[in-house]
Amino acid sequence: MQVRSGFYTVNQKTLMPVPVIYITALLLFLAVLPLPLEFYSLLRVVAAGTFAWGAYRNFGKRVLLLPLAYTLFAILFNPVMEINLAKEIWIPIDLVAGLFLLLTKNHIAE
Repeated sequence: MQVRSGFYTVNQKTLMPVPVIYITALLLFLAVLPLPLEFYSLLRVVAAGTFAWGAYRNFGKRVLLLPLAYTLFAILFNPVMEINLAKEIWIPIDLVAGLFLLLTKNHIAE
C-alpha cells in the first residue's frame, strides 16, 4: 500500500508501529528511576533505533526541525559511541525525549 508523505510516496512498510513508539517512551520515562546498567544499555539501543527511524521518515518532508531533533536524540542515545553524562543530566534528557516522542508520534507512524 502506498502512502503520500510530503514530496514523495512511501510504502506502508516504512511506517513504524505505534506500540513501538509507546514502548520507547515508556522506557525513557522509566529511565529516571535507579535501575540496573543493563536497562540503560537496552534503552540506548531501543531509543537510538526509534529516533533514527524518526529522522529517516522525516528527512523527505518539508519540516526541517523534526528530522534534526530526531537525529540529535539518536546521537545522544547512540549505543556504539556512548555519550556519558551524569544521571542528573540524563533525567531531563530522558523526560524531554519521551515527551517529544509522544508529541510527534504521528510524524513517524502516520
